[in-house]
Amino acid sequence: MIVAIIVLLIGSVVEVYTLTWLASEISITNTLSMIMFTLLLGVINSRSYGLEVYSKMHWHLKSGTLPSDEAVNGAVMNIGSKLLLTPGVVTDILGLLIVFPKTRFIAKKIVMNLFKKKLKRGEQWFFFKD
Repeated sequence: MIVAIIVLLIGSVVEVYTLTWLASEISITNTLSMIMFTLLLGVINSRSYGLEVYSKMHWHLKSGTLPSDEAVNGAVMNIGSKLLLTPGVVTDILGLLIVFPKTRFIAKKIVMNLFKKKLKRGEQWFFFKD
């Protein structure tokens, strides 16, 4: 819990610093326009992948099987969408890296490793509990 709080605080400081730096470099209007554009991109992407993907993931984990590539792809896209919804430069860059197909495989590999660890431990939930 303390580690999560520390990561959140450090992440917030980094985001505020990068936003102020970017605003001083390209103007506050352009910075806000960039944030609004990535927010819109995140909303559109999130609507596309929504709850259907999470229900597929939940079913796979309840049945004790590894999720299909389509389900993992959708979950990773949803994570990327949520990162795009968060205002900030670093989260936008991470979100865009996840959304683009050429770099999405890295996030998919990380998520699949997490699923494998959860299934080996016998845990039947990943994103939410019953």
